[in-house]
Amino acid sequence: MLFAAVAVIVLSVSLPAQQHQDNQGSHGVTQEANAPHGSVAGSHEPGSAEGGHAEGEHAEGEHAEGEHAENGHGEGHSTDNLTPTEEMMRILEHKVENTPYIHEYPFPTINLPQDWTIDIAGFTLNMSPNRHIVYMWLSMLITIVLTWLAARQNRRGIVPRGYGNMIESVVVFVRDEIAAPFLGHDAKRYMSLLLSFFFFITVMNLVGLVPFGAASSGNINITAGLALITFAFMIFGGMRANGVIGFWKGLVPHGIPFAIGILMFVIEILGLVIKPFALAIRLFANMLSGALVIGAFYALIFGMDTLVVAPMSIAFLLFMSLLKIFISFLQAYIFTMLSSFFIGMSVHQDH
Repeated sequence: MLFAAVAVIVLSVSLPAQQHQDNQGSHGVTQEANAPHGSVAGSHEPGSAEGGHAEGEHAEGEHAEGEHAENGHGEGHSTDNLTPTEEMMRILEHKVENTPYIHEYPFPTINLPQDWTIDIAGFTLNMSPNRHIVYMWLSMLITIVLTWLAARQNRRGIVPRGYGNMIESVVVFVRDEIAAPFLGHDAKRYMSLLLSFFFFITVMNLVGLVPFGAASSGNINITAGLALITFAFMIFGGMRANGVIGFWKGLVPHGIPFAIGILMFVIEILGLVIKPFALAIRLFANMLSGALVIGAFYALIFGMDTLVVAPMSIAFLLFMSLLKIFISFLQAYIFTMLSSFFIGMSVHQDH
């Protein structure tokens, strides 16, 4: 966090100086362009071939500069020749946009492969990675390493210590406060799923706070994928515990009229779909809004091109970053708790 603050100060100082040099260069070009025709064209007459050729080269040069500027604006943090408002919006978009490349200023662009396609029954399924997928893979790798280290440390001694003790306390919390209240005697069966949800979502949220990182949980496709896993455990877990026919019959209370039973069955089916949908939207909206707020404080410094707003922006940036750390754990807890609750409702229909 302190590294991010120092980096913001350094870049906010160096960026105006660089833009000032660029403006001086462009001012010189403007003066040269506004010079009398004789001083620029020399002895060439407007109708001569050399004059036309020079004008054509000048037009091509302007076209090339336009293409260069457009390409620069399309990738990463390049904000040359933009107004302060456009510059702020460009930086803000980069904090949350999903791209087929990874570009973090001032590092070079890393283009991701875009030819990972699979043809299934005449349909082409594009499996090519993008920016958020790469950061999700990184979060997955970090989660595996951290949990493996804790398990390896706890296997060495009877009494857990240090890092292993911290992870074990989280495991006990998930078991006693999340799994057991909603799943009862089936809590042990679903502990692996709930622990995976909690640790993976927490790490994925925190990766978005690291300098040059991106919160993959701010992508609706990734949160929808996690919610679909919960939905699958709701359906198949319920059918396993109550039987295939018993699960679907258990959606409607016994002893009610047939017509009302059909209506309630349709409502319960909609409820089964809405529950994971709410999971996906809740996690996505909270993490996206946090990334937008933090990105806005970054963009305010670079967009205004002045050190006057830097202290206030960095103060709010540090505050929001600390708040986002708490929210990262909170959203992982809420997603895990609601998943346990929804699965418990499907498994224990009699309650």
